[in-house]
Parts: sequence; structure tokens; C-alpha cells
Amino acid sequence: MNRMNKKNIIIDGLNVRYYLTDNFDPEKAVVFLHGWGSEAMHFGGMLQKIESAAALDLPGFGGSEKPKGDWFLEDYVEFVRKFIEQLGIKKPVIAGHSFGGSIAIRYASEHKDAVDRMILIGSAGIRRKSARKIIFLMLSKTVGLIFRIPGLGKLRNAARKRFYKAIDSEDYIQSGELSEIYKRIVSEDISKSFPNVTVPTLLIWGEDDKETPISDAREMSRSIPGSELEIIKGAGHYVFLDKPEEFERIFFSFIRKS
Repeated sequence: MNRMNKKNIIIDGLNVRYYLTDNFDPEKAVVFLHGWGSEAMHFGGMLQKIESAAALDLPGFGGSEKPKGDWFLEDYVEFVRKFIEQLGIKKPVIAGHSFGGSIAIRYASEHKDAVDRMILIGSAGIRRKSARKIIFLMLSKTVGLIFRIPGLGKLRNAARKRFYKAIDSEDYIQSGELSEIYKRIVSEDISKSFPNVTVPTLLIWGEDDKETPISDAREMSRSIPGSELEIIKGAGHYVFLDKPEEFERIFFSFIRKS
């Protein structure tokens, strides 16, 4: 096992938490990008099995300060670029889960010569204009105004949770100060970036993923040139936690390819 060392770095005035393996080598790095509402160490023991890994808490999550202003996805992509640059990392393998996957896709499509290969784990990025999402975007501000009416304060938190759960947007209510950023992120479709990814890419998906359904995986796989798709039965959105042994077998087989 390779111990993970907790560190901090300042990027664009933000104090950022990240972790490095004991034997970290910037020439052989695997960089992990976690999902929305998550943090670096949710990848857990798997990080310790990698020779040279870097995992950061994205701004607003874990031990990192929240962004100054309302960021778009591109702001997170630029932040990751600066993080990689400051650590002197050369052509890393980038592994992104969910929201972290959408960052990885945009990064790999814009910095083709700066990535060795990419692993997408239940990746976000396909934003369908579903009825629920349209309702969410239209009513989120209205609901906020309604709950400011005098006398409704005591009911506000419980009522808001019920509303957002009903339209399948619990991530929004859990976003707190990041709620405006969340609304920007979920409204941005990055499918046009898929054909621009030219690095070897592996998609690992849980067959029972409800957050980013298997149909998204198949569409990404068709659109990203030469990509491979591995589907793990009996696993959901957090496939690396649901089926760790099978996930790690597929993951390490890919990063160890010559």
C-alpha cells in the first residue's frame, strides 16, 4: 500500500486540499477528479494501490475553499490545468467520476498533447432537456422567492427538500452556496467535445447507474473515437465503491497498458 499525504496549495487565491502518494512521480501521475458533492478521498483505498497518484478536492468541496464567483464548467477545467501545471505533472492519466468526468472530457479535448489517457467513471456531460430539468430551471428561483414570505420560514427547509426531491434535483438543495454554480453546470451539454478527444479512453459504468444512465455511457462511447466501454453488473453510480474488486481489475488493466 502507498500512503496518501494530505497537502495544500494556493491556486488563484484559493486554498486547495489535495493528496499525493508517497512515491509521487510527476512523470507517471494518475490524477483523480471527484464528482459533485464528493471529495478526493471518496476514491479511498484504491488511491493507495497506485504507484503515483494525485487527487484533489475541487473548489467548494472537501477541504478546498469555494470559488470566488459563480463558475462555469470551463472555470473548473482551467483550475485543473493550473493544478497540474503547478505540480509539474507531465501527460497524466486523468480519471474523472461523474462531474469530474465532464471536467476530464473538456480538459482532454482542449489539451490533446497534455494527457496520456483518460478514464471516465459514470461520467456526466450529456444534458438532456427533460421535463423535470426544465421544471427545475424554471421554478428554482420562484420557489426561493415563495419561501421568503413571512411566516413560511419554519417550513422552508422541509418544503424545499420535498420539492427538489420530487423533481429529482436533490443535488441542488445540497449545494448550498454552490447552488448557482450547480445550475450552470447541469445546463451545460458537452457532447460536442466528445469527437475532439483523441487520447485512449476507457469508460467504466455501473449497470444500475441512475444518475448517469447506461444510455449515456453508450452514447459517449460511440462519440469518443476508439474508446472502450466496460459495464459492471450489480453496481450503481458509485461503481468503484459498489464493486471495488471488479472495478480495480478493469482500471489497472487499462493504466498498465503500454
